[in-house]
Amino acid sequence: MNKSILFLGVFVFLGGRIQAQKDSAKIEGVEIKVQKSIIENQADKLVYNASEDITSQGQSASDLLAKVPMVEVDMDGNVSLRGNRNVRFLVNGRPSGLISGSPADALRALSADDIEKIEVITNPSSKYDADGSGGIINIIMKKKIVGNTGSVRLGIGTRSAHFGGQYSSVRGKNNFSASAGGHFWRSWGDVVTTRTNVNALGENWMLKQNGYANNWGGGPRITLNLDRQIDDKQSLVLTVGTNSQMRSNKQDWTNLQGLSVLQKTSDQSANRFNFGMGYDLGFDYRKKFEKKDREFSISGLMALGTGNDDYLAKRDFYGIIVAKEQEQSLNSTLNNETSLQMDYTEPFTPTLKGEFGAKAIFRTVNSDYLFNFYNDTLGKFIEAKDRTNGLDYYQNVYAAYGQLNYSFAKIYSVRFGLRYEMTEFGGALTQSQKSEFKGDPYANFVPSFNISRSIGKGGFARFNYNRRIQRPSLFFLNPYVNTSDPLNISQGNPYLSPEFGDNFEFSFGNYTKVGGYGFNVFHKRIDQAIETYRTVNANDIYVTTYGNFGLNRQNGFDFNVNFRGKGWSLFFNGGAGLVQISTLIDSGAIAGLSVRGVTYSAGLRGNVKIGKNWMLEAFSRVNAPSFSLQGYSQNWLFHTIGFKRQFKNDLGGIGFGFDNPFSPVVHLKTENNGNGFTYLQDRELNMWGVRINFDYKFGKISSQPENIREIKIKNEDLKNGDGQGGM
Repeated sequence: MNKSILFLGVFVFLGGRIQAQKDSAKIEGVEIKVQKSIIENQADKLVYNASEDITSQGQSASDLLAKVPMVEVDMDGNVSLRGNRNVRFLVNGRPSGLISGSPADALRALSADDIEKIEVITNPSSKYDADGSGGIINIIMKKKIVGNTGSVRLGIGTRSAHFGGQYSSVRGKNNFSASAGGHFWRSWGDVVTTRTNVNALGENWMLKQNGYANNWGGGPRITLNLDRQIDDKQSLVLTVGTNSQMRSNKQDWTNLQGLSVLQKTSDQSANRFNFGMGYDLGFDYRKKFEKKDREFSISGLMALGTGNDDYLAKRDFYGIIVAKEQEQSLNSTLNNETSLQMDYTEPFTPTLKGEFGAKAIFRTVNSDYLFNFYNDTLGKFIEAKDRTNGLDYYQNVYAAYGQLNYSFAKIYSVRFGLRYEMTEFGGALTQSQKSEFKGDPYANFVPSFNISRSIGKGGFARFNYNRRIQRPSLFFLNPYVNTSDPLNISQGNPYLSPEFGDNFEFSFGNYTKVGGYGFNVFHKRIDQAIETYRTVNANDIYVTTYGNFGLNRQNGFDFNVNFRGKGWSLFFNGGAGLVQISTLIDSGAIAGLSVRGVTYSAGLRGNVKIGKNWMLEAFSRVNAPSFSLQGYSQNWLFHTIGFKRQFKNDLGGIGFGFDNPFSPVVHLKTENNGNGFTYLQDRELNMWGVRINFDYKFGKISSQPENIREIKIKNEDLKNGDGQGGM
């Protein structure tokens, strides 16, 4: 952070105090919120109001996240926050089986029409679980509508489709609601991969793969809620939900290999299908007291996730020997998580409030996998017992926290918190080879600090610090070896340790009814970072796995601004930073590796009302490269145009949307470098699309009672990945 930025921060935080006291309304704490604004700033998070975005109709949650400040979404649906993929997702403030497996697939399957807002928490307080080095993204679903009400919606397009509905009924102190729906997506395009490596003879060996991929996915979901208002001080919420996630990947490619001249060596095809189910059962009990703001709550959650990932691969070999080969594989997973949490809030004085709590999380993970090869003589598939194995893994986390919130001089607020977490874990590789392991339990004190100042009627300045832990999920732990392409294989590492990070952030801005802005400067440092590790072995096979190899440092800023007029609005958000990742290893294939690069992103969105019933909106966003220890993925551009015709009395409408009309084909390039090899991939994706959407509301609508709450238990402590399930 240079001197000019530091001086500006001190001036904004301390300066202008007389004017602030003159103009500011009385604000308790420092929460700054502008009603009906697309972007809101609150004391510890940024809020994106998705319900105000008409182009979200017919899109997925993944498409919607690409519009949120500080968030990047790549072509595979992987989400990064300020360039860091170690993001913890919550739904209504708590973990969910909906996103417990593959976040990328789950976010594509979740319809944006069901989302009320998205909260981005870059520096969580000690009240939150210590895990999630990148931060937290909390997806708030549209609130239940009180009364006998309902809605239906339907959308279809060239890249996606969705359907759904909800119903709510109130009988006395009971509020019952149900929602169901589904979302489906598809993508297709060419894939060209080129790899050069030094073979066992010291020669430069080259592999080129020309392929075509066709992907689709999605699935239905159902959620039931029962809110019971016991009396004016007590409430109980029960929630049960289930969802499914499907993903199909079909790919055909030709392999060319050689030294100076490439020759065709084989044709390959792989048909991979993943199917998973998630189940949630939760409760939340809350009790208020006569003393204002005193509150006690206890929450529980049981989340179960199942998954089956299988593929069928066929290969035709050419050259001296012409042969055919077929391979089957099945990886089945079971993730079980049970949580119990208690929280208590005590207002010691009108300006001093304490928050205290305890939590326990119990996780078990099971992964079994087998491989079958086709035997031409017997005419059937035979199990390869030497490759069949499994993983049993457990992880228990016990935590307690306390934090104090103090407000003074009407415009300042200070929050200090300390969280203690103790973790125990262990497991075993089973079946053909048994290898038990039990890690040494580790304990951590996790501090957090926030000081904030309100300025005038909508201005703010704040400084945040926190420490985070990132525990590996099943995606990184699973030792299952994916050999659908035998020249490029991948597997997890069950012996991974957690990574630790420190986050510093200074922010200032101002939001009013006619617009506003927010500016953030940050520094992040992660030790023992879990990094992707790529090598080429003695058989010229490209192997991908994971290890605690990295030191990750990132400095940068992000900025958002919006303007609002009568019937129109304009929004911009973007940011830039310098990231450096270096290795901790001083010997072996990745010794001495270091990557430094500039990350950036920018998004522009505008909308205008035409007449009484028409609305037009356009959006465009560019994302910069994302970096890893051995390379980067290149930037890409996405844009969309949409308009909607509202029905009378705002009971619904018909909308139309166009995706990437001016650049229908997008190239996503990836480059990795290691000791003795280079790897280049160019994926050509067809991003052009058309969507038609319909929605309609019915019934009598009234406001939800203020004292009925959403379930608040939340686990945000696992480093997630896409494609292999998770805890």
